[in-house]
Amino acid sequence: MGRERIIERERRWAVPAAVVALAPLVLYIASIIIVQRAGIVGGSSEAEQLASLHDHSGAVLVSSIVRGIGFFLLTIPILYLFLAAKARNPRVQAAMVGFVFVGPILFGAQGIIQAIGARQASSDFVNLPQEETRSYADYQDQVDNHPTQIEKVTVYSGEHALEVEQTNGDFYEVAKFPSKDESKLVADLNAIDNETDSDTGTGPPDAEATHTTDENGTLQVSQGLLVPSVLGLIVMMIYIPLQSLRAGLIPRFLGSLGIALGASMILILPIAVLAMLAWTGFLGLTFVGRVPGGRPPAWDAGEAIPWPRPGDRSSAPAGDGDAIEGDATEVDGEREADDAGKPPTPGGTQKRKRKRRG
Repeated sequence: MGRERIIERERRWAVPAAVVALAPLVLYIASIIIVQRAGIVGGSSEAEQLASLHDHSGAVLVSSIVRGIGFFLLTIPILYLFLAAKARNPRVQAAMVGFVFVGPILFGAQGIIQAIGARQASSDFVNLPQEETRSYADYQDQVDNHPTQIEKVTVYSGEHALEVEQTNGDFYEVAKFPSKDESKLVADLNAIDNETDSDTGTGPPDAEATHTTDENGTLQVSQGLLVPSVLGLIVMMIYIPLQSLRAGLIPRFLGSLGIALGASMILILPIAVLAMLAWTGFLGLTFVGRVPGGRPPAWDAGEAIPWPRPGDRSSAPAGDGDAIEGDATEVDGEREADDAGKPPTPGGTQKRKRKRRG
């Protein structure tokens, strides 16, 4: 494709791409506001969280859909930048365009599927029958005489309570056990190779709530999508800014920041995602030249104009033979001590050498 066609295509789509580049950040912030206004209960109690999610499941689903639409729209400005880089930089691999779609679409879909799964799990939990309550003596009898019926025991140290998951899937709770027996009951469970969990801050029926979410198939699908979606975003945010930087399409700072944000998703995903959306919004302003310094010249040239590397000298043309401005004086033809024995120059004088450009 010739430069004229490249320039014409990019000018035609610059404003739409810039507008869409701002949308993901706006929609992401809107999704946060929707959840905050719903007043969903947080904290460490899984049971309370599920009950609150059930009461506000509609707001959670709407929030996830709004956020998902934002990530779907993210593909448009990133694709615009990718095509511009590919038109100028032969090192850009066409097959890498897949990461423009894989990361954002999977990440947006993962959030929607997670909200659907949370809605299902919360509904399943609140519709469960109330947990049976047994005495500590009954629990000890089961440990002594029927240990194979016990799948897992959760010890709530703060409440001095127990929650027992049986092999048939049923749960029951022990409202109180003697605090002096805590070490003994853990030792008894270890002796029969029973799985034991310790929870210091909550109480029954948290174990049953956790079991409900763990067994939800939709939530399992959403968890399975998380890793490939994040990997797709990482590759996208490293590869495309790097190649665009090499073509001179984005400022050095913006390109380096994009690469850093991509790498940081491994460690600080929520913060990195929000910063990535802000980065994309600023990228949209670059498309239309609404940034300090305007659009980089590679856009209007229709070809790559790489940024000079740090330490490179100015690209100004070399000297054309003109002397540097200044005064030149003639000196006496007497020779310096280190020139003794050499014939003098004609006329008995010599001129200082002209300074060359540095």
